[in-house]
Amino acid sequence: MVRLKEALDSGVDSGRERLHRLLSERKYIGITGLSRSGKSTFITSLINQLHNHEQAKLGAFSPWIARRIVAVKLHPLEDRALAGFPYRQAVQDLAAAPPRWPASTSDISGCLIELKLRKASPWRWQSPTRSLFIEIRDYPGEWLLDLPLMAMSFADWCGQCAHQFSQPLRAHLLGDLLPALQQLDPLAPCDEPLIATLRERYVAFLRRCKQAEHSLSLIQPGRFLIPGGAASQEALQFLPLLGCATLSPTQRETAAADSNYRVLERRYNAYLKTLVVPFYKKFLRPIDRQIVLVDLINALNGGPEYLDDMRQALSNISDSFSYGRHSPIAKLFSPKIEKVIFAATKVDQVVAKDHDNVRQLLAAIVRKALEDAAYQGAAPKPEAIAAIRSSHEIQRRGSPAITGTDLAGERVGYVHPEIPDHVPTNAEWAPFREWKIPLLSPPEGVRCDREQAIPHIRLDQVLQDIIGDLCQ
Repeated sequence: MVRLKEALDSGVDSGRERLHRLLSERKYIGITGLSRSGKSTFITSLINQLHNHEQAKLGAFSPWIARRIVAVKLHPLEDRALAGFPYRQAVQDLAAAPPRWPASTSDISGCLIELKLRKASPWRWQSPTRSLFIEIRDYPGEWLLDLPLMAMSFADWCGQCAHQFSQPLRAHLLGDLLPALQQLDPLAPCDEPLIATLRERYVAFLRRCKQAEHSLSLIQPGRFLIPGGAASQEALQFLPLLGCATLSPTQRETAAADSNYRVLERRYNAYLKTLVVPFYKKFLRPIDRQIVLVDLINALNGGPEYLDDMRQALSNISDSFSYGRHSPIAKLFSPKIEKVIFAATKVDQVVAKDHDNVRQLLAAIVRKALEDAAYQGAAPKPEAIAAIRSSHEIQRRGSPAITGTDLAGERVGYVHPEIPDHVPTNAEWAPFREWKIPLLSPPEGVRCDREQAIPHIRLDQVLQDIIGDLCQ
């Protein structure tokens, strides 16, 4: 009987909590970014700064300045199909000896943060506090790159691939796979063993694109690299047919059902139907506000081909989202993103005087996306941040320089070329080709057994831009 009463009391408390969440304001924040942009690190630091707000340095975050943050609590998600973001494990990784960066995102996850805020001037009969619930949604950056495919036919995608593969950078990474793909006849009967072999080689090519010293951004299909728990092998068995560009519409329409073209087209469409569209509808459409993380400095270090590839990938992704403000009722039927922040990450890799130039360069790269978002009524903004600061600035031969610890535990220091506030001209690229950025390890001294705010750069400004208005 006692256990029954405890269970009933627990159920009542759980029901009250769900009702409390329902009646409180709730916003969905999408953490978006291309591969290796630091999404897991960003979310870990964001949770850490809020959870340890008393120790944090959040001088740009209005409720922190006004001392209106009463408490911050992490809640389990109601959607049991959505894994919780592994915050505790991420902090343990940062606190390890030697410290490790949080693991990359390999599937969808999320967390629900309750900010209990002191009201500025409550009525006498009102509670002096209110709760703002922030649900953060995280997913592999590779999956984002599949969103533009929803607006492309199989033939369109094959044509896009043919154009990309004609560029020197990708042609080099393809090697002898390129002529093999070019020789595959779209109208020939489907040879399953050959398709399976070429598909494996194509996935290996995508891995080379990602694992190169300066990884490429536009990698499709994204789930070929990180399938996720919902993906079946059957949905992944296709590859681009470069010969589609030579086919007329009539030839495509009259192609035999067992031809390479028809078989791979069906699999491509099944991939979109079973994986890409459900991911977009269930996981992305509810997002109210969006943060797009960009590893701009790595692309700049790679050269013009890498920077242009990143620009194209970001433009394609932005075209897949719907920006603009709607009334709360209309939003139930046609969700739109109200705010979007493009944030260049890992800005601790360059000296402080160049941080604003990084932001201006990012604005130049994503100018079209910023303009589109502003035109549709959203509030776009470029930023430059380091979710976790892992370096210090020193003087070396009279010039500002960066020092930190590399992944091998060795102390390193370097002076880098001045970061331009615009896309470099041909003559301006030379210094960046010679500059090699060492990969830095997390800062030492992070503890997981006590309250501690992790050092950052301008994460407080991102918090203000994305939720500051909700905390008034």
